[in-house]
Amino acid sequence: MSRSLRALRLLLAVLIALAAPAAPAVAPVRASALLDDVPARAAARSAAGTYRPPVGGALVVLRAFQPPPTPYAAGHRGVDLALSSPVVSAAGSGVVSFAGVVVDRGVVVIRHPDGVSTEYEPVTASVTQGAPVSVGQAIGTVSGVHAGCSAPCLHWGARRNGTYLDPMLLLRPLGVVRLLPDG
Repeated sequence: MSRSLRALRLLLAVLIALAAPAAPAVAPVRASALLDDVPARAAARSAAGTYRPPVGGALVVLRAFQPPPTPYAAGHRGVDLALSSPVVSAAGSGVVSFAGVVVDRGVVVIRHPDGVSTEYEPVTASVTQGAPVSVGQAIGTVSGVHAGCSAPCLHWGARRNGTYLDPMLLLRPLGVVRLLPDG
């Protein structure tokens, strides 16, 4: 079998694996929002499976990620999640890079080993800057109401290399990749 045919079969196998159905979405997301930042989307998908939702109970997205058309334009650089409990957990293992107040709301930022940073607000932190945290560990409680929410909710954001990405992509597994036989 020729090298180009093998490469084509490998590419086809990868595309089929990526097209496998993902976990059902909990909120509608604009298809264009997922395509706005392909590098950030790929970075998030490479980390998928190592993250968990930062809130307990059913995962309900009240407001989806809406990337801005330019870095300084308006957008929604995270998701707003409904609460079944005010306790907020670390979505992944890492180190707390910030725990404090920004303007008038509490914020916790966790830097993860894969280069992703996750952000949680409005949160009264129970962790301190520099503290290591494990996936699922309580990091604080929601206090106050995030702008745009009519009741207390958690605003959860994610960044890699300064680029915001849809944190919901961190929760979606890639699926199984299978290579086709060579002959």
